[in-house]
Amino acid sequence: MFRSVFAPCVMNRIPRMREALMKVFEWDDLRFFLAVLRGRSVRAASKQLGVSHSTVSRRLQAMEDQLNIKLFTRQPDGFVLTDVGEALVERAERVESEILSMEREVFGRDARLAGVVRISTPPLLAQDLLMPILAEFTTLYPQIEIEVDATFEVADLRRRNADIAIRFQVQPDDGLVAHRLPDFANTVYATQDYVEANSFIGENPTAEWIALGGKDVLAHWREDSPMSNCKVTHVISDMQAQQSAISAGMGFGYLNCFAADPDPTLVRISEPRAAHALPTWALTHPDLVATERVRVCVRFLVAAIFYREHEISGKVSGQL
Repeated sequence: MFRSVFAPCVMNRIPRMREALMKVFEWDDLRFFLAVLRGRSVRAASKQLGVSHSTVSRRLQAMEDQLNIKLFTRQPDGFVLTDVGEALVERAERVESEILSMEREVFGRDARLAGVVRISTPPLLAQDLLMPILAEFTTLYPQIEIEVDATFEVADLRRRNADIAIRFQVQPDDGLVAHRLPDFANTVYATQDYVEANSFIGENPTAEWIALGGKDVLAHWREDSPMSNCKVTHVISDMQAQQSAISAGMGFGYLNCFAADPDPTLVRISEPRAAHALPTWALTHPDLVATERVRVCVRFLVAAIFYREHEISGKVSGQL
C-alpha cells in the first residue's frame, strides 16, 4: 500500500522511510491526514471528522512516528506540509476519491425509507424555515433520521459531508443534481420607534446601518438605496443576531423578508427589489439519486419551501 502512496523520488531520497513504507497504511490514517491538511489545524480537523482534538493529535502523531518523519510543520498560521507530506497528498486524494465513490455507489442503491439524511443549510433557514417542514417530514417518515448542520460553510457533497445542501448561490456547482428554490427576497427594516426617532435621507441623516458580515458587504445595495448617506456603524456576523439587533433598536438594515415580516417589532422601510433577491438551490450528489430516503426528503423540502413562496418572495405586506 505504501508503495502506491508515496512518490518513488521520496523513497529514494529518504532511506529511513523504506522500512516504514512496507507497513500497512489504513484509509482511516489518510482521512486524518487530509482533514489536517484542509483545515490547517487540529481544531478544524476534529470538527470536520466529528472527533476530539486529542484523537486527531494522537492519530497524526502515530502516523509520523510510524514513518519516523514529519508530515507537517507547525507554523503560527497553521499546519504546513513538509516535502514528504507534499508527496503524499496526490496519492491520498486518489485513494479518498475511490473510496468515497464506492461509498456513494453503495449508499445510492439503498431503497429503504429508513436511515440518516444529512442536511447542510444556512442557520437562518434552519431556524425560521426548515424546522417545521422537517418536523412534518419526520412524522410522515418516522424511520428517517435527520441531521442538520446549520452553517454557512459549504458542505462537500462529493465527500458526503451532507446528503442535501441548501445554498444561496447564483448557479449550482457543476456535477450536482440541482433543484431551484424560490429566490429569497430581502429589504430594509427597522423598528417603528427607530423610524420615528431618526432621519434616513438628506445630507446628515441620523439613522445608522447595521451591516451583516462587514462594512463593505452588500455596499452596492446600500449605495443603491435612498438611505445611502447613512453611516454604517455596526457590523454583525450572524443573520439572526443582526435581526435581533435591529429589533432592539440598534439601527436598521437589510433582512430576509420571510424572517423579518412576521416580527411584530419590525417595519419595512422599503419594498423588496428583484435585483437584490438571493437565488437559492437544493443540491444533492448524482450518486444519491437512487437513494430513496434522500430522494423523498429533497422532493418534500422543495415542495414545502415552494408552498411558502409568497412569504419568501416578500409579497406579504409589511408595515410602512
